[in-house]
Amino acid sequence: MHTQFTQWLRTLGVPSWMTSPRDGDERNMTRGILDGVGVGIVEGVRVFIPVLFTRLGADPLIIGLLSSMPAIAGIFLAIPLGMLISKSNNVIPWYAWSRLLLFLSYPIIAVVPLVMNADTAIIVMLIVVAASTIPQTTLTLVFNVVMGSIIDISRRYFLMSLRWSVLGISNGIAVFIAGRYLAGHSDFTGYATVIGIASIFTVFAFFPAKKYEVPEDRRDVQAEPPSMRVALTNIGYYLRNYPNFRLFVLCQAVFQAGVVMAIPLFPLHWVRTLQADDNAIGTVSMIQSVTLLFGYTLGTYFATKFNARVGILRICAIALGVYPLITALVGSMEPLIFVAILWGIATAGIELVIIDILLDSCPPGQVTAVMPAYQLVMFFVNLVAPILGTWVARATDTTTALIIAAVFHFVGAILFIIFRIGIKKQTE
Repeated sequence: MHTQFTQWLRTLGVPSWMTSPRDGDERNMTRGILDGVGVGIVEGVRVFIPVLFTRLGADPLIIGLLSSMPAIAGIFLAIPLGMLISKSNNVIPWYAWSRLLLFLSYPIIAVVPLVMNADTAIIVMLIVVAASTIPQTTLTLVFNVVMGSIIDISRRYFLMSLRWSVLGISNGIAVFIAGRYLAGHSDFTGYATVIGIASIFTVFAFFPAKKYEVPEDRRDVQAEPPSMRVALTNIGYYLRNYPNFRLFVLCQAVFQAGVVMAIPLFPLHWVRTLQADDNAIGTVSMIQSVTLLFGYTLGTYFATKFNARVGILRICAIALGVYPLITALVGSMEPLIFVAILWGIATAGIELVIIDILLDSCPPGQVTAVMPAYQLVMFFVNLVAPILGTWVARATDTTTALIIAAVFHFVGAILFIIFRIGIKKQTE
């Protein structure tokens, strides 16, 4: 029966690595699809969590805190968690379990407003968000390591494109359905329903990811630093002595500042300035997610056929800055439906090449060791930028804050060009 089903799938043109994988890499590709489905659906409805906070009457600084909390936790936890993770040369369990715990926090957050008044609910929801930053920090530390180790470098673009394409489609479908449902059920029960149902798909993200296979020759065997002081010294050492790594971190920090600064501003601007309903928000988010598919396809084609990762990085970095700029300048949600296409394609291009460039800039064989240095800088940026954005929005308006976020995007793109990021391979 299994053989007949397999033959039927092959007749339909399903790739052989999906029906009868020959090695661990091909099994990982199948798992990557299932992983992408689960992550896409659950993360698809997560966009409504800051919207839920906004509708509860949360202050703009609280919305900014939602984006900053993971960074606060990361600054304090990155080194001790990194030391703990370094005891094992297999980070797959850390990846799978941390994502599971993070995703389980979403339905808890959505249920809280059903049983508490608005002011109390906001406080309790913030506590849940704070607790979820522990697995989120762990996930951040190991994600790049996992994505760089579960597939051979020759097929890395293919796997990343495949996984993120599936993730984007799942994300788009989930957020579109959720937005349509919330348009007619805008009370807190509606939010609890869509987030709770979507969270069931956490199993697709957990069980396949738990089975990722990493060959011994792709595992970093790192000794645990003997003390916190030595770990901090090592971070300074890597940033000082590896110029490719240092320049990448610098440029990425500026660009990332623009990205994360805009994240809490979008729901504030949509709801309070553009007076958007959940259906319009869901439509824009759905288009962003679906167009990721085209971005991954185009990015993979040009990156592999023409070795154009540097061009992709530069063009997409500039294009991403256009989205917050236009969002600040338009007077309604309708134009953003079209601009969301640009955002989706540009985001896909950045995501596709940035991991490859990051791994290329790391000292050979020491990816796990240097990742805390990179993440610590990113955590600091992710802490300061959202607070800066919401502070500016509070002092002036969200329009001004979005324009400043766009400027950070453009400056980061210019630095990518000036320092020739992605052109030189790691030879240090």
